[in-house]
Amino acid sequence: MAAAPLVDQIAAIAALADPVRRSLYFYVVGRAVHVGRDEAARAVKVSRALAAFHLDKLVEAGLLVTTYRRLTKRRGPGAGRPAKLYRLAARQFTVTLPPRRRS
Repeated sequence: MAAAPLVDQIAAIAALADPVRRSLYFYVVGRAVHVGRDEAARAVKVSRALAAFHLDKLVEAGLLVTTYRRLTKRRGPGAGRPAKLYRLAARQFTVTLPPRRRS
């Protein structure tokens, strides 16, 4: 295993060390549908701004991915921006410390 992917994997897993971030991650992972910032914030009892910060950090770490979609039926001018929604990333992490040597 190359050093850079191992470092990236360790950084992604380390992102879960923060208790708020970890709670948000487990909430999103446990949902069958995409999760918005407001819903996630209410679920873990933090402000929307704090939830947005931590959710975006999880996206940067490669643990979650985002999509954008309107949550209401309103369309056209004045309908507002689509909501940023989060879901589990397809990427899987496997870390073995120290790395195993291949023969």
